[in-house]
Amino acid sequence: MTTASNYLSSQPVHDEPAPAPRLGLVLGGGGARGLAHIGVMQVFQREGVPVDLIAGTSMGALVGALYAAGVPIATVKEEVGRLSSLKEQLKLVDVNLSAAGLSLGGRRIYNFMADLLGEDLTFADLRLPLAMASVDIRTGREVVLQGGLVIDAVRASISVPGIFEPVNLGDYRLVDGGVLDNVPVDVARSMGATQTIAVDVLPSFSRNRPGMAPVETGLQLPFGPSSFTELYNVVMIMLAALTDSRLSEYRPDLIIRPELPAGITLMSGFSRAEEIIAAGETAAEDALPAIRALLRPAGRPGGTAEDSPAVARPTG
Repeated sequence: MTTASNYLSSQPVHDEPAPAPRLGLVLGGGGARGLAHIGVMQVFQREGVPVDLIAGTSMGALVGALYAAGVPIATVKEEVGRLSSLKEQLKLVDVNLSAAGLSLGGRRIYNFMADLLGEDLTFADLRLPLAMASVDIRTGREVVLQGGLVIDAVRASISVPGIFEPVNLGDYRLVDGGVLDNVPVDVARSMGATQTIAVDVLPSFSRNRPGMAPVETGLQLPFGPSSFTELYNVVMIMLAALTDSRLSEYRPDLIIRPELPAGITLMSGFSRAEEIIAAGETAAEDALPAIRALLRPAGRPGGTAEDSPAVARPTG
């Protein structure tokens, strides 16, 4: 991971007794599918799950920022619910045509986030430690943001390449953290988490076997030719493989994977916000026994590369 002093806060290292267990919540990227994180957070809040820190990528970074800032879940659901209307979705789109080509600017999305988070909110103002994954396209290296203005970090972490314009912060030109680290368990570990719960909202193809009917299918685009859908899913396959590789190296203690229909894609699922949030809520509720077992005082402090994380999936 690459860091920058302007955007990262670091603490000196001292020889001290081992710290108390700290639970890190890791929220993965996934566009509209990431609205499921809201349902997960709602259950965690209701059940008093003691989250000590949050690491997020893309939509996970946005939802994590809202939670860390103390924005009421009801307010978040109300604001997101407005996006079920195509008219409201279009209000977030500002199209830019430049020498670099056609892209979506970030001003309207910035304004939407500013209404929820405030333009002047800094990481130091948050009630929980928070870090967001992004990628510097100049160097091809991951950059973890956890200092400065929260809204700038969120805007960088959600900048999907080829869709949203990159964000310039200092020496960096930043895009969506999912390019390299879509479920940033390693970031949570670096923040001091001894136990981690990760929420992955994208398809995971590791359950499939060649020659057999797939357990996990690709995403189904509501528009365009079938060849475009196949190309889209090639990207999903590569992203899933990269995520599996990262999670094999930095294993969470528990992975929650909400069951979301293939028709809910990264960009076209906002009209189904209520359904997506409900799926996250169901997945978190089904995971409660595993969460409670993890949090027992006798529980082990975090996973290693040799351990296998528990995977919680809805049973309904």
